Amino acid sequence: MPATRSASIPPRSHPFPNPSPPNNQRDAGAISLSSSEDSPRAPLKAMRQNKAQPRSRPKKPFVPPTDDIIEISSDDEADASPVTSQHSVVADFRRQINKLREESVKHKRDFERASRELKESKEEIKHLQALCKPDNGKILLDVEQLSDHLDCEICTCRMWTPYILPDCGHSFCQSCLQDWFASIQAQFLATHPHNDPNQNTAHILQLTQVIALNPQLVHQRHVTDMIAQIMPPRPNYTCPTCREPVRSRPTEAFSMKAIVRTIATAAGESSPKKSAPGTRKGKASVPAPGPWDGFFPPKKT
Repeated sequence: MPATRSASIPPRSHPFPNPSPPNNQRDAGAISLSSSEDSPRAPLKAMRQNKAQPRSRPKKPFVPPTDDIIEISSDDEADASPVTSQHSVVADFRRQINKLREESVKHKRDFERASRELKESKEEIKHLQALCKPDNGKILLDVEQLSDHLDCEICTCRMWTPYILPDCGHSFCQSCLQDWFASIQAQFLATHPHNDPNQNTAHILQLTQVIALNPQLVHQRHVTDMIAQIMPPRPNYTCPTCREPVRSRPTEAFSMKAIVRTIATAAGESSPKKSAPGTRKGKASVPAPGPWDGFFPPKKT
């Protein structure tokens, strides 16, 4: 017999380690190799085929992350979205255009109304300027606007003979002031029935002569007290408007008298005529008493 050669095949290296098979498979897979030339490499192929295959682990189904999920819609849906968006934009533009038209119409109406008002104001200004324009150097005045200054506050008539009160400056008719002072005098006489205005006249004249010679006596207290005791009580006349005490005679306002008569003449009014004082033949005329002699002491001449 020919000598057998024990040829050992070196193990080939595998890229991945194979798990070791169980013991029973190891025994079943053991193959004796013969050195007979009649069986060339068939046992080696059989050995490769009979090698135990590693167990494959059961694979879990792959679940992709929620964030990575992408919906895939059809082409029809993708095409419909831009069309809908275009329709909404067009509708929005139409609404804006309608709103702008309405605002334009409103502004046009406001402008027309303002133009009419401006035109009317200009016409009114021209009319007023024509009324106030001097005519040949003359000043046009409204008499009604001057009535409050030319009429008496008591009788509301023209002050044909105006008198001004020196203490407060208010003006009234002569007749109205006389009636006002007469009413105050009547009330005073009713409360002082035994009052005599000529009482102590001699003492008063004597005292005034002494004061005229010695003016410094006026500033002495006992002299002023003596004068207050000798002087009889008098009515306290006041202004009809402000109730300011009236201590001296009213004064005739000649300037106001002239203005009242000038304006009254321009308005077609005529001043009342005063009756002339009566005179007798062959006798000198007696001066008429002053309008305030019965209310205030006579003026010094």
